[in-house]
Amino acid sequence: MPASSHPSSQASPLEDGNLLREILLRLPPDPSSLPRASLACTRWRDHVADPGFRRRFRLHHRRNPPLLGFFDGCGSLDFLPTLDAPDRVAPERFSLKRDEGDGVRRPLGCRHGLMLLLVPKPLRVIVWDPVTGDQHRLDVPPGLTTNECYESVINGAVLRAAAGDAEHFKVVMVAADGDGVENRRAVACVYSSETGAWGGFITAPIPYDADAHASGLFWRFSTSIYIDHAVLAGDSLYWQLIGNFEGEAEPVCNAGAGAYL
Repeated sequence: MPASSHPSSQASPLEDGNLLREILLRLPPDPSSLPRASLACTRWRDHVADPGFRRRFRLHHRRNPPLLGFFDGCGSLDFLPTLDAPDRVAPERFSLKRDEGDGVRRPLGCRHGLMLLLVPKPLRVIVWDPVTGDQHRLDVPPGLTTNECYESVINGAVLRAAAGDAEHFKVVMVAADGDGVENRRAVACVYSSETGAWGGFITAPIPYDADAHASGLFWRFSTSIYIDHAVLAGDSLYWQLIGNFEGEAEPVCNAGAGAYL
């Protein structure tokens, strides 16, 4: 038979760049998966190193990310890993570098790979990415609260601006303010890293329960934002109130992911 009549050899499926990316995309989201795959050959490393592929990888696994560990929030902020080797992250890998003047830092929560910390004096928050080590220090806008005991009345949350967006984030700060026990209001404001600025204040009155005030000592305290971290449900953030308050949740602001009390 003439040479031209012989059937051409079939290319290996792994030689197909599009098919290879789909295979790599379905690797488990363990910390060791992509680094180990990148050691196979130059082509695999090029796929894994591509920012577009890594963005797709995060989106593909966003509903079931691995729990790398947790931070001890009792002042030290030590990282406690939960995974075994080869996926175990060394505690020193996620250590927060302290700048002079930061003072005491209270964690306000972790979300979307970011941690939010409150520094009471001077009043500011730190947005920290433990993986990259990036830090953003933001002064809390004046007027969020007139109470001098900032740490007991202010809370907040950090979140990515959009799914798969590793560059931009939003910070939502909330506080309960006002004179006495009766005239209380919830105050919120939102910072966007895209604009580099805080938005305007959004306020809502907090109902006063006179019967609860008269019935017991606990309910005679002014209503404040509880120190527990916010809960993200759907596109809304929720904080718990403590003090003289009984009733349904009151909307405070819509922050792209809305913030509610």
